[in-house]
This record gives sequence, structure tokens and C-alpha cells, in this order.
Amino acid sequence: MMPSLWRALLVGLAVCVLPLAAMAQSDGCSGDLMNAAYSASAGPEAARMSCDIDRAAKIRDRARQFYGVRFESLVEIIDTASPSGAAYVYNVLTEGTHLRLDARSVPDGRGPRCRLQAPIPDDTANALSLLLSKASDMSVPEYGPREEVTINPDGSRSVRLVIDSHDIITRAETPAGVRNFSRHAGSDDLVNQLNNLVIGVANVSPDWDCSAS
Repeated sequence: MMPSLWRALLVGLAVCVLPLAAMAQSDGCSGDLMNAAYSASAGPEAARMSCDIDRAAKIRDRARQFYGVRFESLVEIIDTASPSGAAYVYNVLTEGTHLRLDARSVPDGRGPRCRLQAPIPDDTANALSLLLSKASDMSVPEYGPREEVTINPDGSRSVRLVIDSHDIITRAETPAGVRNFSRHAGSDDLVNQLNNLVIGVANVSPDWDCSAS
């Protein structure tokens, strides 16, 4: 095949592959990005954030159907996926001068329904308050880049772009008001640190109560 034909073939493949890659990166929101939520003036990241807020609302509604509770929380973290296939909703609640965690699994269909109600240790609560204060800074983006960050043994960071994103959606009461965030679970910024702080409390707790559904 002549070089000019090779070039034409490569260009044709690129034209075909790029739209497919863009669809893969939409992480389940492509339909919503086509509706009125998308605004050219706001930009595609604002549209993806709007879509993720809608996704979080659907998971929250399923959790209410299962557990029959509604919270006005300081922090709500919705993990859209887990190795078991279930989503998880984490609510940080104020209880006097202390904080309490209410976490619930939200299976998609049949599966165990698990709930945790546990106090948050004071040192963790203090760290959470500091992160919430920093999250009020408007330089912290609502929709974060889809990147997998790895800390190497020498302390350097390796960053890999992610196509199939594991999304965590956070609603936080900050000193500047309510803010919503969406992050890939493997990213590394203060919102991800906040998420990991709360989810870490749940992961080490022995007080999960599970029942079959």
C-alpha cells in the first residue's frame, strides 16, 4: 500500500475511534449531556457535573426506598460502584458537638442491604472540618479530572487518564455554603481526601448490620 493510502487509512480510523472514546469517557451520562442540562456557555464539565448530581439523586432515592430515612447531613458521599456491584451512601451527621456516620449499601436489584451507624472519632472529625474549610475555596473544581494517581516508592506521582471512571459524588456543607463535587475514586486532591476519610471510617467499622433482600 502506498504511503499516501496509509495516511488516509489512519486518518479514517482516527475519525471513527475518537467519537467512540468520547462516548466511553461520558461514564453513563451521554444521554443527559444531550438534554437541556447541557449549556454551551457553562461548558461540558458543568453538564457532566449536573448529570452526576442526577445520578446521585437516583441512588439516594433507592436508599430511601430500602431504609426509609432522609438526612440533612453535613456531608453526603455517594459511591456509585463497588466490587460487589452495590452503590453506597455515606452521611455525616451532627450530633451535639460530635459527628456521626450513617452508611448504607444500595444494591442494584437483589443483594444484601447493609447499614452502619457509628460515631466518628474526634481526631477524624477535626480533620474533616479542616478539609471542609479548604473545600469552600472556589478554586477547587466541582468536576475533577478523570485521572488515576499512584504514589511511587520514591514519593513521586504517576498519573494515568481514565476512560471507565469509578465515580464518587459528594455534597458538602462548607463555610461558603453547599458545594457538589464529582471525582474518580483513584484521583488525589482534597475532595478525594475528604471522601477517603469518611469511607475509611466505614471500612474499618465492625458495626455493619446486613440483611438479605
